[in-house]
Amino acid sequence: MAKNSIRDYANTAASNTDVQGQNIDEGCSPAGINNAIREVMADLADVNDGTVSLVSPDFNSATLGVYPDAGRSIDAFPSGTKMLFQQTAAPTGWTKDTTHNDKALRVVSGTVGSGGTSAFSTAFDSYTPAGSVSVTVAEHTLLLTQIPSHSHDIEVAGTATSSTRNRIAYTNRSETSFIGTETAGGGLGHGHPNSTGSFTGTASTQFDVQYVDLIIATKS
Repeated sequence: MAKNSIRDYANTAASNTDVQGQNIDEGCSPAGINNAIREVMADLADVNDGTVSLVSPDFNSATLGVYPDAGRSIDAFPSGTKMLFQQTAAPTGWTKDTTHNDKALRVVSGTVGSGGTSAFSTAFDSYTPAGSVSVTVAEHTLLLTQIPSHSHDIEVAGTATSSTRNRIAYTNRSETSFIGTETAGGGLGHGHPNSTGSFTGTASTQFDVQYVDLIIATKS
């Protein structure tokens, strides 16, 4: 197989008989060796600038050995990094944080924190407000025009006749009769203009959902 990049190089030395088409097999031209070395250097430069990527190594951490970073650890996720995972158990190398439970997540652009008092799973349960209503009604004396039209029967002794109905004066007291007064009243409506009402209740924290603040970050 032609060795057109460092990815094509073989682990077995004897299998590397060319570099980018330059013959380096036994008995090759001396000029071919010079050209092959140049091609190897070009292949390494392609890897260095990212033109050709390495198949391996695939590592999660390493230690720098060049001043001024000598001895400093390189890790895909530095110790103390916190992330979200949609799984029950923490991945290998991570520890499950149980500080927060049954809370919503909130994205903020400033300083992060947490708050709220109601658990997320019960914050939207059915809730009936508690309190009392107090109404004060102003006094009002009904006018004749505001009461229903009506009359009253009057019990009298004797017999009521047309001539005595309006005088209510009788001499024969052996009988009992009833006469009626004239009707009065208009049945008009009335109001209480000075009436006031108020509601006194307890402030609800039912929807004060507990939350944990998050940020959205993009790795540069």
